[in-house]
Formats: sequence, C-alpha cells, structure tokens
Amino acid sequence: MYRLAIVLLAATGAYAQLTAQTSVAPELRECYMDSNLVNRNNLPPTTIPVLIDIIRQIEDNPNVNVDLRQLAVLLLHTYRQDGIEFHRPETLGITSANVLPYAPTFHSFHRHRLLLTRIIPNNLQVLANNTLSSALKCSLHHMLSTTVDARLRGDENTCNTLSQYRTMRTAREARHISEDVEILDLSRMSNTDQNGQINEYNPNDDVEYSNYGGGRSERQLLGDSQCPILGGVVKTQWGAVSAGHVIAGIAGGAQSQQVPVIDLAKGSAVNYPNVQQTVTSIFPATLSGDLAEAALIQGTDRGSSQVSIGAAGGWNSTQATKHFVLQTRNNLEMTDPEIRGDVDGFVLGSSISAILGTYNSLKLSQLLDMYYSPRNGVFSPDLRACNRIELARTYISDQTLAAETYAFAAALDTNMPLRGTITGGLDQLVTSAVSSFQSYMTSNLNDMNCITTETTSNDFRSATNLYIVLDGSWQYLTIYPAISFLLDVIEVNKFGSSVTLLNAADASLVVNTTFSLAEFHSAYTAARHQSILTSVNLETVFTNVRTMMHAQLDHERNSNYVGGNSTVLLFLLNTGNLQNNERVWEQARILNETVPDLRIQFATSTNQHDNLWNLVRNMHDDIMTISLGSSDNSIPLVMSPVRDRIQQVGRRIINPNCGSTYPPDSQSGTRQFDDNVEPGYINFYSISPNYFYQNNDNRRVRIVRSSSGTGSLVVCHSRVVTQPRQNGTIVNVDENSVTCQTLASNGNIEISLRNACDGYSTINSCPFFYISVQSVATTTTTSAVCTGARCRFPYNIQYQVQIEEFGCFNGASGVSVSFAFIAIAFLVHVFRL
Repeated sequence: MYRLAIVLLAATGAYAQLTAQTSVAPELRECYMDSNLVNRNNLPPTTIPVLIDIIRQIEDNPNVNVDLRQLAVLLLHTYRQDGIEFHRPETLGITSANVLPYAPTFHSFHRHRLLLTRIIPNNLQVLANNTLSSALKCSLHHMLSTTVDARLRGDENTCNTLSQYRTMRTAREARHISEDVEILDLSRMSNTDQNGQINEYNPNDDVEYSNYGGGRSERQLLGDSQCPILGGVVKTQWGAVSAGHVIAGIAGGAQSQQVPVIDLAKGSAVNYPNVQQTVTSIFPATLSGDLAEAALIQGTDRGSSQVSIGAAGGWNSTQATKHFVLQTRNNLEMTDPEIRGDVDGFVLGSSISAILGTYNSLKLSQLLDMYYSPRNGVFSPDLRACNRIELARTYISDQTLAAETYAFAAALDTNMPLRGTITGGLDQLVTSAVSSFQSYMTSNLNDMNCITTETTSNDFRSATNLYIVLDGSWQYLTIYPAISFLLDVIEVNKFGSSVTLLNAADASLVVNTTFSLAEFHSAYTAARHQSILTSVNLETVFTNVRTMMHAQLDHERNSNYVGGNSTVLLFLLNTGNLQNNERVWEQARILNETVPDLRIQFATSTNQHDNLWNLVRNMHDDIMTISLGSSDNSIPLVMSPVRDRIQQVGRRIINPNCGSTYPPDSQSGTRQFDDNVEPGYINFYSISPNYFYQNNDNRRVRIVRSSSGTGSLVVCHSRVVTQPRQNGTIVNVDENSVTCQTLASNGNIEISLRNACDGYSTINSCPFFYISVQSVATTTTTSAVCTGARCRFPYNIQYQVQIEEFGCFNGASGVSVSFAFIAIAFLVHVFRL
C-alpha cells in the first residue's frame, strides 16, 4: 500500500474517470473554450524543460504529497485525454452555446480509455483543479494528450511551396477560436534532421481553415490535411517525444499488473487463436498499445498484411516550439514521437523498481530530468535518452512484444470502431507491425547519440539571475525566439537561473522575477509585449535598477546571504542613436560601483559600441550587435555571443554584511553556504575586490567536502581566467595563471586572499578573484548522496563554501578616482580601435 496524503478533487462515482469518458473532461473544457487558451501561442513552448518545470510545480504544491508512482498515475487521470478532435457543425455557420465542438473521437482515445479504466486505474482520484493555473494546466494537457488535428487549413494544395507557418499570430478580425492552426513547407521539412526541428519559419505566411469536404467519419479516420498537427509532443535534444506515453510507461511499470484479456474485451469473446490470457500493464501503456492500433487500423483500412510504422515531422519553430507538424496524413498510428515516447516510457517503467531501490524518494521530475540530460543519466550513464537505440535492444524482446501486442490487439478490437471486421490473420498483422517497428527505429530515428551529446554540450550548469531590459520597438515575432533561446541555455528553473523582464523606457516590470520557465512564457505573450512602451531611457533605467538592486543587497544582508547566482543586466535594444550623456554615465557608474557583482551587457540591433562603451565594465566584450530577422533558424548563431557573455559571469561569493551601504570595518567573520556539483561538471565563482581590497592576513575562502559521492573535487583559482579549470587550454594566458588542488572524499582546501590587491591603486583596477569547483567523476553514479531541497540530482556532490574576514570597500565614494579610471579606459578604447 503506497502512502497517500493529498488534497484531491472530491471524487464520486459520477465524477470518476472523466478523462476516460466520450466527452471532454469538465476540468479541461476551458482549454477548448477560452480563446486565450485555445491559441497555443499564448501557452509555453512544448519542451521537456517546460514539462519538467510544470511537474515540479505540482510536486512543490503544499497540498500535494504523493510519491513518484502515485503522481505518474494522477497526471494521466487528471490531465491526459487522448483523441480530442474539433467537429464543425454539419450546418456551417450555426453554433450552439450549449455545445462544445470538441470530443475525443480520434482512434487514440479507445486505447486511452482502456488504459485509464482497466490497466492503470486510480481509485477515482485526481488532482484538484487549482493545483495549476489555467495556462499551465492546459499546457500540461496538450503535452500529455495524443491526437491528430487533420483539419483542412485552406492551402493544402500549396503545402509543398509555402514557407514555414508562423510561430505566433498577429491580431486580425474576429473569427472562430478553433481557427488558430497554421501551415508549413513540407519540402523544407524533408531536408531537416530527425531531431524534430524545421529550418525556419516566415512570419508573413498565414492561412485559415476552409470548409471541410466529405463526411465527418472520413475526416476523422484519414484526415484532409496533407500535413496534420500531432498533439501530445514535447521537444528534446534527442528528438520529439510523446510525453503522455513516457508518463504512462512509468505508471505502468511502477504499478505493474497482469490484466486478463477478457477483462479488456468488454465481456465479448476473443475470437483469435493462441492469444495469451493476460497482458502486462506496461506494454499497452507504451509499445503494444500503438502497435495494436497500427495492426487493427491498417489491416482493416488497406486489407494488406504489411503494417507501416513511423511518421516523421518537424516543429513550427526552432525556438518557440508550439506545434509539431507531420509530413504525411497516412499511417499515423505510431508516429516518430510516439515511437520515442513508447521506448522511453517502456525503459523507464521497466527500470523503475531498481531506480527506486537506489533512492526511494526520487521525484518524477528528477527522473525525467536525469533521463533527458546530456550526461550521467538515471544512476547510470547508459540510462539516458541519447542511448535510446541501445536501450531498446536491451529491454525489448521481439517475441514478448509480439505476444503482448497480439493479446492487446485482440482486446482492443472489441473496443475500437474499425472500417472492417478482421476474420483472421491478426497474428500476421502484429508480426509485421513489430518487425516494421524494429526496422524503423534502428534505421530512421537518427537522433543525436551520447558521444555527440557530450562533445557538443557544456560541462557546467548556468546559475544566473538574468534581468532583461527590453526595448518595446522590437517586433514580438523577432525578439521572442531570441529570449526563449537564452532562457533555455541558461536553464531557468528552481535549481538554476531566474529571469526578470523590464521595460527599457523606465525599468518597470514586464514579467516579475521567476525561476519557472513555464510561468515566464505564460506571462510574456504577444499581447503583453504590445503593452510595452517603445522608448529607451538609459538614465531612468539605470536609476531605477540601482534602487532595485540596492533593495536586493539589503535583503541579502538581512538573510545572511553569502553566495549564489550571478547577476546580469542585459539590454536588448532595437532603437538606434541611443542617448548617452554625462547623466547616463553617472548613473551607470554608481550602479557599477555600488553593485559590484552586477554585470551590465548590451545586445543591440545596430552597432552602438562607440556610444555605449563607457557604461560597461568590459568595453570590448559586453557590447554586442545582434542581427535578428524573420527567421529563427539563425538565432543560436546570432545569440551565441550573448549566451557566452552571460555564462562567463561566475556565481557570487560576497560579504553579506555590506548590503548597499558598505559600512567600514564590517568584517564577515566566518560565514558559509552549501552548494553541490553534478558528477563531471564544474561550478564557477567570482569574488569582487569590494570584499578584499584592503589587506587582511586571515582573509580566505575554504572549500569543504561535506558528503561522500563519486570521485574527487578539483578546486582551481585564478586572477586572470574567468573560468579556471584543470588542464584547460587558454589562448594568450600564462599557464601558471591557474592554480588547482584536489580534494578527495573529505577534508578542505584553503585559498588565501592575502594581499590580493597589492599593486592596484583603486578598487576598480583590482581584478576579480575567480574560483572553480570541478567534479572528477568516475564512470558510474549509482548512489544517492544529495537528497536535500537544493539538490537537483540525488547523486550530486555536496560541499560548503566558507569565507573568513571578508571586508566592505566601496569605490563609489572616490568620484575623482572613478573619473581617472574612465579616462584611462577611454585611452585604452581609443588605442584599440
């Protein structure tokens, strides 16, 4: 008996299993009635980080207290309802306020209903409707629910010549809320890789639905669009994945049971020979569920004994992924995302008992986060998405899969309306489907493998409080994908970075500070962007940001904050000829000198270097020009300098006594904070000279190993290299500029800051002190040693950062010194041009 202490929506027999009924579940209906929620462009992108973020919010809800097993089941019963389709009234133009033109009629619903009522039941329990906001609830519903939107959209005859359909829509005259679907260029899609990305989109292309032709049943079974939209898909680095299948596999494996076939057959006789008497719950929840659908539907539709598996597609946008569009309308019973979701769900469900044996308090969000990560995996580097093909070979037996599929197909045949009656040969159809699945998965899913994954990914996690000052003159379609890219790479989440969106006119809040990727995307919509003032006032922004940052420093003093995320103020400006005068520079100077850990950076649409150079600390690297256009395909390249500059700012180590006033003689004494590092990763820190300018022989930083774990820690420090590491290759830097020491399973390493500013006449001229803590991991990560609230992964290595005798030294009082410094900087600037 699993523990259960949760505030659930009152569930009676009448309410039970509403997501398994033949109408849209009452708590999901607003997702199809509210025009803001129907328009997917008002919802967060459908990506694995967003899915994990929403699940974390459920786990963190004080009214929800369930384990991994229970939560996986609750998600299915609360938010997943497969097969919901739009049904235009037979008489065009006539609608009823009492009729919602959506119902679960697509073929995927019939397997879904069996799954929820007979295979993974839930004792009539669901999550309360107020567990998530409406936007996040509808986002989760769409990410978990498999369906195909095959509506004719009006330009199907030009499907091979249209450019990519637009990511977001602009306001037009009133129309039905259901008419918010776009179209894309199939010829371009055919040239994309198998990782589920389209080359680009053109925001000038837009289409509407036209009248349907043919009967309703014909449309539901075959579809009219040459490029239908597949629902229930999330983007990962390792291909598009049907998330509902993953969660179902975990639930089916976590509460595995043998279900009698006769119980699934509606009391009907199973008229097929040699059918095994039971099915194992994880199979119909994943692989055999889709294979059975393919065998039954293709067998009756085409009368052929050959079953086709797999259907490729791509995203509407490389950065703002809202729709996954298929390249074909045929044989959609087991698409590429469903194949990946089935394999991932089957592997995780098959492994879940062993995983929970290693750490029985593992959360569902952690399980997904580890599996869809570049390194380490789920307590083993083998158990991760980049190793999907090898995992399938290890976990899936063709013989067992065929037997389970045959049994479930026999039961599903009594539950699903088909276009014919199978009188024999179902076993041959199943054999063909299984054979096609194995062949297609091995030959056609050319997803990024683990070697490429590790070669192309960073070995550090960003931890940044990013403040974006946004110029409202940007077109939303242009700037939103760029912001989305930055938030993805700095990993906005409760264990990583935060984001705050400010107006460039006055630094007023557009989106308040959040560590939730889903919350940010829900708040920053096209409508919200249109409300932003389009002017840029640097003086007002610097003044108001300084007030905001000073309040934050004082809060940190009151809370004894010793260290954590870096702080970056990024201006994204489209306006040319920015006004920069002495008043602007003075406010920037005060901000830089009184908030020493803040890094001001500019990314502008035109070259503003000569105009802005005196406002930043590093005039050569902190001012960048970005050329954003109508295509978001180039965004990773265009925005990479901005990404790199943000990531080069190390996490903060500070004296909490300083606050915003830097009172003299405010020594820190001994203070500390806890941190942890993922096996094989590095954490980078920086210390401002404002905390060590005047000498103190006892001033030091100490890194203390506070728990066991995999491998050793290597602690490096430098005054020149911002990201020091052992055996690092750094151009034009003395090899002796980085000092490293190894910290084994216990003990500590001390780094002295004695005379750290000797030879520097001002605080501004004294360089920062850079420290790194690197995990030297072994090949396995089989133990759970990091189980606190700050631990993203249970195998992370914990340590403590201690400071001794940090001081408070504020350069803002020396105005003449500051002017001297800026004069020197000007000369350097001139001679380097």
